[in-house]
Amino acid sequence: MLSVDRVKAAYGQSTILWSVDMQVKKAAVTTVMGRNGVGKSTLLKTIMGLVKAQEGNIDFNGTSIVNQASYKIAKAGVGYVPQGREIIPKLTVRENLLLGLEATADYKAKMTEEEIYDLFPVLQEFRKRLGGNLSGGQQQQLAIARTLISAPKLLLLDEPTEGIQPSIAYEIGDIIRRLVSEKNLSVLLVEQKIDFAKHVSDHFYLMDRGKMIKNGVAGLFDFGELQEHIAV
Repeated sequence: MLSVDRVKAAYGQSTILWSVDMQVKKAAVTTVMGRNGVGKSTLLKTIMGLVKAQEGNIDFNGTSIVNQASYKIAKAGVGYVPQGREIIPKLTVRENLLLGLEATADYKAKMTEEEIYDLFPVLQEFRKRLGGNLSGGQQQQLAIARTLISAPKLLLLDEPTEGIQPSIAYEIGDIIRRLVSEKNLSVLLVEQKIDFAKHVSDHFYLMDRGKMIKNGVAGLFDFGELQEHIAV
């Protein structure tokens, strides 16, 4: 579904990604882990066209998308839920949800509101509530739902468990697995919480200092080494 090939990216003179290689399979959850500041979020932003790649290629579904405009990448079928959620606090839940239609070519929902509310019942209950009045976990669910309404083929999730209670995090994990199973959704997840990552992931990459230093399938991955690299 997604292939990242020898990608280099920087902020000004500071190189963040050094010849990164990575594969994301269809209908699977691929998780990138590593301590803060190693380039995980920058990787997602580079895939999404928010940070320009200086070298290398990014191939999505058989087509190069490297350095394309973000809106074109979104319309091609890549959904992005950034770290911090970035919902609009003065809009209602339903209004925030409908903003996701901007990622479609015809501004029509590809996943119905009924399907969204089936996945996230709390959003139906609070659909008239302002986004800023939701809890952190509810805002995270809204941010994911806003992206899903355009029915992306690939979902990029940047630390979805940050700042939310474990029970809500695991609910989100179950929803991710359901989407992979029922909708054949591919997911690229950036995460630091090992228990959550083990709960949802099929394949792992370990990132350090802008490079992928290890990868493997979930059942064979060395989580002891992973813990050493994530520890501050």
